[in-house]
Amino acid sequence: MLLFKCRVTGDECLSDAFKPTPVLDADGEEVVGLIEIPSTQVNKDSGASIDIGCGNAFGEEAEADGAEEKVNNVIDETFGFGLQLVPMGKRDLKEYLGDYCKKVRQLLKDDDKVSGPEVKAFTQSAPKICKYLLGQHADLEFYITRAMDPEGAMAFAYYGEGVNPKFIFIEAGMIKENASNIFYLGVWLGLVSYL
Repeated sequence: MLLFKCRVTGDECLSDAFKPTPVLDADGEEVVGLIEIPSTQVNKDSGASIDIGCGNAFGEEAEADGAEEKVNNVIDETFGFGLQLVPMGKRDLKEYLGDYCKKVRQLLKDDDKVSGPEVKAFTQSAPKICKYLLGQHADLEFYITRAMDPEGAMAFAYYGEGVNPKFIFIEAGMIKENASNIFYLGVWLGLVSYL
């Protein structure tokens, strides 16, 4: 499994378990550099998926005597990765995107693992990314990562046809890391501390 971590803060933002797909504009054209993932409502206490209002329509067990169970329901993406909803006006978004894209471009240039053509591709796609996100401002909710660093990555959520939001990320602002490496490092550190 791959984890996508913020290039600025190192916070985990999403994983490939959510099956990221390219973002499409209103004309069905891909907005190069943006990816999106679906989300679902989960019970914060158990992690189980929850009924979104269909009741017993799918033949599940009947509810006990009309008693409602009180649960703490959350969106899996925000709960699992610690994303926090923040307010953002259009002017604030424009300023954030300008600063963030400049920072990401510099980080890409400084990263020995990123080739020159990849930096150029991001530089060319950044204006289209900004234009798309600014054009969608009224329909977006804005989420900041666990570090609460205003210079770090953001998730942009929108409600399409479903009842749960989709989250959009600027792909170049992420570092993809193999989660098995993290697991083995954790095991190794656990063994070292045990010895």
